[in-house]
Amino acid sequence: MKSMALPRARALALTLCAAGLLSACSTLDNFMPGAHSVRDTVPANDAKASDTEKPVALPLTSDELQCPPIEIDEGGAAARVGGPDNATVRYQFAISQTARECAPVSTNQFTLKVGVSGRLLIGPAGKPGTYSAPLRVTVHDENAKKDAFTKVYKVEASVPDAGDAPFNLVTEPIVLPMTRTELADDYTLTVGFDNGKAAAPTPKPKKPQPKPKPKKTDAPN
Repeated sequence: MKSMALPRARALALTLCAAGLLSACSTLDNFMPGAHSVRDTVPANDAKASDTEKPVALPLTSDELQCPPIEIDEGGAAARVGGPDNATVRYQFAISQTARECAPVSTNQFTLKVGVSGRLLIGPAGKPGTYSAPLRVTVHDENAKKDAFTKVYKVEASVPDAGDAPFNLVTEPIVLPMTRTELADDYTLTVGFDNGKAAAPTPKPKKPQPKPKPKKTDAPN
């Protein structure tokens, strides 16, 4: 039993480290074959393209939009359940790939779709089964200095035996305002597991204790 736990513990440690290295932002063409995707943002050395903002004018294609890249939220690359060391880990979700797609809707709106994939790994203290984890997608409006969209999605995967299994998430189209084609300058896009960031449940109010009834005293003779 001990000889089985050690390789799986090493795999958990490697998965956690690799999550930050492999979470490259790609397009939905790579993430989901057959889907229309957009190119990466304009390179920094392309002075002509980056210095001149392109006004929005229809007809506009998805290829003309500079879709914001995806960033992994700090501490959100993996969701680990179990004890503090590898030997006591029950299971772990880890992000391995992200993708996004921007498409124009009108002269002042566009839709954003986000894809996240990764793996569920059963730890030494875990057992095969179906597990889930909360994954948050946030779009921050850099001009308004507030979140334009945030939502927690449930990702799920099933492992029939000791090992790992893939998970995939593709969001619904998120409708956002658009004032120019340089969307990467207006929005920041982050994804990550919601590791205990949700507000604690409100404690139930205590029921009032009933007042003690006065004791009956015998009437004087």
